[in-house]
Amino acid sequence: MCGRFAASASTEDLIDLFGIEEVADPAVASYNLAPTDPIPAVLDRLEADAGAPMRTLVSPRWGLIPSWAKDPSGAARLINARAETIATKRSFSGSLSRRRCLIPADGYYEWTPKVESGRTVKQPWFLHPREGLFVMAGLYAWWREPGTGAWLLTATIITTQASDALGHIHDRMPMTIAPADWDAWLDPRLTESQCALPLLATPEDLSVHAVSRAVNRVANNGPELVLPVADVPAT
Repeated sequence: MCGRFAASASTEDLIDLFGIEEVADPAVASYNLAPTDPIPAVLDRLEADAGAPMRTLVSPRWGLIPSWAKDPSGAARLINARAETIATKRSFSGSLSRRRCLIPADGYYEWTPKVESGRTVKQPWFLHPREGLFVMAGLYAWWREPGTGAWLLTATIITTQASDALGHIHDRMPMTIAPADWDAWLDPRLTESQCALPLLATPEDLSVHAVSRAVNRVANNGPELVLPVADVPAT
């Protein structure tokens, strides 16, 4: 799974990269994004009277709440959506057909056990592209709060089985979308799930390094969290 990640790209950089036309929520740099946090996401919004979708930068809450959910309590369990079942699982199938997004990140964290002074601790690792952003494939949903009628935008990250090179860190990894397929993936007029699924790609050539255990505490946040630490051997 992907349960923590870093995203530090500026609003201006995201506008240039994705051709964003509307900024609903400016990007806020964070190096320790956790479930239920607002995260950066790019989606194509289709207005009823518009001929073409508008590419929009938003900040959904991480942890998808399906539109039919009675309350938001299950959102923390839906931070990831398994690619193998998104077309058939009720929580995600509707979003796959018309509410797809891109989630730009610097990279993501995973943990492995490590024995230190006779006790087992969690050693964090940072997995990231060798250059550029890690553009993760996501789904989003709008949920309306009963009583108040307030709308809440939420999102999830699509995952797949980890590549052999990274499987020793964790057995799952986020999926990505190739730049050539961004337009098709985001287009809400593409409503056939079976047409969207082939656009998902398994990341290739990710780099990985050990980072400080300071990232284990959600309250810690800063660029130093993604820096390599030299005293941890590769697993």
